[in-house]
Amino acid sequence: MGVLLRTTAEGPGEQAFDRWLSVTGTHARLPLARRLEDLPRRLQDSFDGIRDRWLAIAARLGTDPVGRLSHTATGAAYINDFGLMLAWSDLVEALAGEEATTLVLCDDPWLFRHLAGLLGVDAGAPPPIWASALRSAVRGVAARMRLAVRLAGTALAMRRYRGASRTGAPALLVYGHPQSDAAGNDAYFGGLMKEIPDLVRLLHADCAAGRARELCADGRTASLHGWGSIGFAAMLPFVRWSVPAALDATAERWLLRRAAARENATAALAMTRWQEHCHTRWLRAARPSAIAWPWENHPWERTLCRAARGAGVPAIGYQHAVIGRHQFNFSPRSNPDGTESLPTHILCNGPAYHRQLIALGHGPSTLSIAGAFRVAREGTAFHDADGPVYVALSAIEPIARQMLAVTGDPALADLRFVVKDHPLYPIEFAETARVRRTSKTIPESAGLRAVVYSTGTTGLEGLLAGVPTYRFLPDDRIAPDTLPDGIEMPERTANELPRGLLAPEPPAPVTWSDVMSPVDLPVWRAALAPQA
Repeated sequence: MGVLLRTTAEGPGEQAFDRWLSVTGTHARLPLARRLEDLPRRLQDSFDGIRDRWLAIAARLGTDPVGRLSHTATGAAYINDFGLMLAWSDLVEALAGEEATTLVLCDDPWLFRHLAGLLGVDAGAPPPIWASALRSAVRGVAARMRLAVRLAGTALAMRRYRGASRTGAPALLVYGHPQSDAAGNDAYFGGLMKEIPDLVRLLHADCAAGRARELCADGRTASLHGWGSIGFAAMLPFVRWSVPAALDATAERWLLRRAAARENATAALAMTRWQEHCHTRWLRAARPSAIAWPWENHPWERTLCRAARGAGVPAIGYQHAVIGRHQFNFSPRSNPDGTESLPTHILCNGPAYHRQLIALGHGPSTLSIAGAFRVAREGTAFHDADGPVYVALSAIEPIARQMLAVTGDPALADLRFVVKDHPLYPIEFAETARVRRTSKTIPESAGLRAVVYSTGTTGLEGLLAGVPTYRFLPDDRIAPDTLPDGIEMPERTANELPRGLLAPEPPAPVTWSDVMSPVDLPVWRAALAPQA
């Protein structure tokens, strides 16, 4: 009875346990027949239960001067695995109370120490922590130094385009998406620049200099890098966070230390700090009449909202992305200062997500429906039993790799696959006669046998096209569910998916207008060009 917690170097003999599991990133060589049954669903069920716990921790961390820059402080499950660690904790705690003896293999030094403190867990020797901590620290310093040098050069190169941001003009603040162009089309805001002639476009600091030059060719686009200070860039190698004392005294201290070590091992916090620096200086210099951007409640967006409120500038957040039960970062409960770090107004892409935001705690008076630029109402996709299976890879690479592995299942040797990776997170894989890369979205595709996805908008697009669609459940991590409440989707693990693809199930009908709305230009004009 209970849980045996061991590292892979110390795993006990097979007679000592009834079943086993290995946590994310720990590779085990044990009989698959004895692996914990239905692990992907049990892990997801645990993740469903940790939302309130994570958001409460996030709100406390959000008051820390540097910790607020982290994605741990926003509950961003898509790009941060703190919630996954909480889910592993809840799952192991539940297993410790069951009759069977469960072996849990964990080589993560922080998670191991956390799990060892749970009731009913018999822990072996923990893996050493100092080597992992040192590697993380060294890697982080190197990454931030490289970033600082690159940003200083980019800031100099982008100053020539600052004139495109005319003083007092309404502005879009966007990412450098590959589908945007210099002809007035933007991946997030469609042809809005053509409809509102005074509108200018500012590129987020994650847009590289080469791509920025391409987009700045329109004379109405500038890069926020152009407002960056070289002296400020020199300080970025020192940007890192540590767990505040009050949180370090909680039961989650080892998980928070892990989160800090992982985020400090990259230049992400420094880039967020640079983005805040650039957009604050731009806001002060340009004094725009209004700002709109693809809103996801990330750390830099909170600073933008505060700065805009202080300057009396309407801050319009566009809810461009799909929101489901796992997109915790859209909840205002992780914002420690409430509405001060939220947009003045949030424009939604449709009624389903308008309801979703209200359910998450946003005030109805701050929300309006402005329509969807990114999810097409009509397309050429339809169900064809003889067509290929469309695999929409996740932006989370480990999940994408698991999805690709399914295409090689011998049971599916007679099926064809077209694979679409995320435009911002491309994945390299070997194409074959059966498995081909595609650049087409689902609405741009023709006959499809089925759609397989795990995260993002593609699941919704498959349902809207009437194509049998399956949400892929990875073995050892969470694929955030982004479907709005009330829409059901078959979920399949890697073992279950082949059966579904061989005999696709027709989806329940989903009406586009129940989820999305057409673009409402008067709403956009009123928000961005009230004088027109």
